[in-house]
Amino acid sequence: MKKIIISLVILFTFSFCDDGFEELNVNPTKPVQLDPSTKLTYIQLYTGGSSYVAYLFYNVIHLMQNVQHLNNTSYASFLYKEGNTHWLFEEQFKTTVKNIADLEAQLEASTESTAAVDLAIARIQKVLIFSRITDAYGDIPYSEAGKGFLEGIRFPKYDKQSDIYANMLETLEASAATLNSGGASSYGSADLMYSGDTGKWKKFANSLMLRLAMRMVKVDNASAKAWATKAINGGVMTSNADIAYLQYENSANDGGPNVNPLTKSFTSRASTQVKIAKPFMDFMKSRQDPRVSVLCSTVSGDTTAALQFGQDINDATRGTANSKPNINIFGGSGVVIYDAPLFFQTYAEVEFMLAEAAERWGLAGGSTNVESHYKAGVTAAMQYLSMYGHGVNITTSQINDYLNTNPFVPAQALKMINEQYWVATFGNGLETFSNWKRSGYPVLVPANVAATLTGGEIPRRLPYPASEKLNNPDNVEAAIVQQGGDLLTTRMWWDKN
Repeated sequence: MKKIIISLVILFTFSFCDDGFEELNVNPTKPVQLDPSTKLTYIQLYTGGSSYVAYLFYNVIHLMQNVQHLNNTSYASFLYKEGNTHWLFEEQFKTTVKNIADLEAQLEASTESTAAVDLAIARIQKVLIFSRITDAYGDIPYSEAGKGFLEGIRFPKYDKQSDIYANMLETLEASAATLNSGGASSYGSADLMYSGDTGKWKKFANSLMLRLAMRMVKVDNASAKAWATKAINGGVMTSNADIAYLQYENSANDGGPNVNPLTKSFTSRASTQVKIAKPFMDFMKSRQDPRVSVLCSTVSGDTTAALQFGQDINDATRGTANSKPNINIFGGSGVVIYDAPLFFQTYAEVEFMLAEAAERWGLAGGSTNVESHYKAGVTAAMQYLSMYGHGVNITTSQINDYLNTNPFVPAQALKMINEQYWVATFGNGLETFSNWKRSGYPVLVPANVAATLTGGEIPRRLPYPASEKLNNPDNVEAAIVQQGGDLLTTRMWWDKN
């Protein structure tokens, strides 16, 4: 059914080439607009990725290596080169961005009784889409993006990230208020994330608001605190049942948006190339983390923690004994999980942010609740892995043993919270990368190749695509000047030194 929906949307998207033939091309028996629910399905699937190739290059090869979750042995220095970093930008603007702009315009003009609620949900989805793009590149087209057909804007300007963040936060606040006032959504099962459940969408809106607020702690602490306060008071996720994710189809032959792009990325490179990085493995093993045998396996298939070790980030060999990712690939049973969930934001992340908000500002119950939020985050991070199925299950006893073996140290609160965030977001390279930049944890040592390719620094962003410099040169050049460069090491607005 998803494939049929996608085909319909693609046909609809390219059905506008009728300049001068409007009357001849109108079929009175066909609708002039697709139903909003059909568009939302398409948008949500493509938010996860249009193909595994795009996800492979920007997430697995670049971002998951930048944060040293993985070491891709055939790309030992590739992550420090300005190539193939364009995938997220080009993929999202040609799929989700133009279609979310169309859906938003359609719902704004709608007189249906569910239009206001449907629009609020669409706008939350829009913030998710744009927050991912701006967190990867910095200043991007935003206010004029996706309006080529709607308003004839073929060359959109690049908005400042500070302005984008301000608008995204206001959008989340307004959308959450609409959902709080009541009313039903028409999306139903076409909503692949929450099946039209407005209560869960409201929690997601506030949780996403909290994420954006925490991004700003280095550049505008006062605003960060104000928005974090609004998010927490509005009601964030309260359990793993609130997680924002997509569940895919089990189709080995589908390279498009119907299968989990992380699974396809791993399986396309897993036989010899994708390995768990040593910093990540050492962190877990030194703490007797039960997630080791869930997240990792050896090439031989042995899943005992004693035989697992990570590959050094400067080791470009293809040794057969190094551990490689297990989750999303083999499911602990040798079965490729193409229908594995793909997570956009988890309850564990929210609890860690609440812990930090309590530590920084006395929010979320005050400083006395920092440890309780931290423990709730660790617990949720281990428990949500069961959503992958195939026998993945970390018991309450294992979790308690871990927390007792690794007691919370108040003097190291920010360090411990964000190191756990690093582990909890394995697979979501963009989120791990963003949180590492803004928090500074964990402390990572650049690979040797950084000395010659990035002046000894781990990258801080993805450069703009060459296609933008060709097709929208004036605006992209203005953005480069506005942002202060277009290098891997150029720091965006919220990533202040």
